[in-house]
Amino acid sequence: MAEPVAIAETVHDERVMKASPARVYMAFADAEARKRWEPTPPDMEMRYGPSSFEVGAHEESEMIKDGEVMAAFDTRYIDILPEKRIVSSIRVKAGGQIMSCSQSTVELVPEGNGTRVICYEQVVWFGGQNMKKEHQEGWRTLLDGLQNEVEESAA
Repeated sequence: MAEPVAIAETVHDERVMKASPARVYMAFADAEARKRWEPTPPDMEMRYGPSSFEVGAHEESEMIKDGEVMAAFDTRYIDILPEKRIVSSIRVKAGGQIMSCSQSTVELVPEGNGTRVICYEQVVWFGGQNMKKEHQEGWRTLLDGLQNEVEESAA
């Protein structure tokens, strides 16, 4: 039997938001704010473990549907420069198997009266299925939620 293929891709998205870098940064740093804007499919819920937003911190969360864990996320914060950059690694497991592993970089660049949020994700999927399109859509949805959070609170 052939070994499953690992597929690696880079996903990129960016957006200008009408909020200061400090406000955008706090939307990531504040665990309660993140719960409001991070995307979750409508028929699922997220369960978050203890969280600490600092370099070296480890965070676990689970996506639940009908009481069953559909995916488990293991996040580690690699580098954080307040109001400038957040780098994290994320391992996703489903059914006890590692599905993907990624490194995400979010840069916050002042632009006019707002912030350009630049996101890069270098991801590898195990099992031979390329999920780049789904991850690209996930970043768009994530940025939609983030933009709503920071622009509503800035108004």
